[in-house]
Amino acid sequence: AWEGIICIILMSPFFIIMSILGGITAILFRTSKNRHFVLSGFLLLPYMTAPLENQFELPSEIRTVNTQIEIKADSNIIWNNIKRVPYIQAQEHSFSLTQLIGFPKPIEATLSHEGVGAIRHATFEGNVLFIETITRWEPEKILTFSIRADTENIPSITFDEHVTVGGAFFDVLNGKYEIELIDSNRAILHLSSQYRLSTRFNIYSSLWTDFIMRNTQNYILNIIKTRCEH
Repeated sequence: AWEGIICIILMSPFFIIMSILGGITAILFRTSKNRHFVLSGFLLLPYMTAPLENQFELPSEIRTVNTQIEIKADSNIIWNNIKRVPYIQAQEHSFSLTQLIGFPKPIEATLSHEGVGAIRHATFEGNVLFIETITRWEPEKILTFSIRADTENIPSITFDEHVTVGGAFFDVLNGKYEIELIDSNRAILHLSSQYRLSTRFNIYSSLWTDFIMRNTQNYILNIIKTRCEH
């Protein structure tokens, strides 16, 4: 039911615009002598253009989402809370719009060892696993990693096919934590990510994917902030 509601919300602008154009077209052809022939052509148009459209690859766009939060803690405490994220308890979770519409909550992030080349497993609800390989390791400063979704083990019921991470339309590629010191006991923690968006209407789709990525990142940052300050 939620997926249906979300699809209606997402597609409403297109439905409204195309309905208006359809109404205008009907009015224009109402007095045409060949109106039945012309309107029949419009009805067949989708079936004629769809095979042609499928001959072209989906356009891809790499987008970056940046978020940040101020934390009252020293860089060592912050660093220890980002390189690994111990299991997130139920009381640490809060309301999130993206989770309300069905996106899974973060659970934990483990680390095989410290340094470049280490493997970080970021786990979310619904058996969603991101395998992250550390590409830059500067203690108390910068942590960057490539991201690969474990698509083989994500249950098909977790995501709709159009929002499956690592699928034809969407994939998360890289992540970056950066600690910007304000003073000895305050810092700004930056979290950014790069993702691929591949649809035939990327300009519109990016409004939603940017929102979802930003909301998810802010959710994680708030958990880190609370842990660091307590």
